[in-house]
Amino acid sequence: MKSVFSILLMFIVISAFSQDERLDEKIDEITYDWDLEADKLSTYAGLQLLCSDEAYRSKILQLLDDIHHYDTVLYGVLIKISKSTKDREVKKTLSDIRKFEEEYNTRSFVHFMNEECRAMKEIEKNSEKTANDVGINSYSGQVYVLETELYKYVKHVTARVDKIRIHVHHLSKHYN
Repeated sequence: MKSVFSILLMFIVISAFSQDERLDEKIDEITYDWDLEADKLSTYAGLQLLCSDEAYRSKILQLLDDIHHYDTVLYGVLIKISKSTKDREVKKTLSDIRKFEEEYNTRSFVHFMNEECRAMKEIEKNSEKTANDVGINSYSGQVYVLETELYKYVKHVTARVDKIRIHVHHLSKHYN
């Protein structure tokens, strides 16, 4: 009986999150938006935009806040369901959400990007001195190193976001 109740609860929450939009559709929308922005953020030009454009920075932070909000909503629902089911997908989703929230919360993202912005400003400040250098000390070498770090970080965030989206799709198919 508990299992039937948990399946019913999951169905109600995922398919009737709000009158207009299902939870899985909202998660699809914001993770798709993140994927588009992640492509920009993975580049030196994207970092420059993030560091210099207040509106763009606000847009990215709002998007991250939205992702974390819906993860939290989903997490709360799955915690309740996990008490009455042995579904491995529910447990894997909970674990992935916890990891995402611990490792890539908005505060961690802001801290990382602030460090990257500082490094970028230092590179730009010394660009005339390093323009003719060779290798890693050159302007292009420093940009490459920074862009590589940026790419890795954004790729990890994106992988976590996408993993949660995949779980949601699996759960919504399973429980619909």
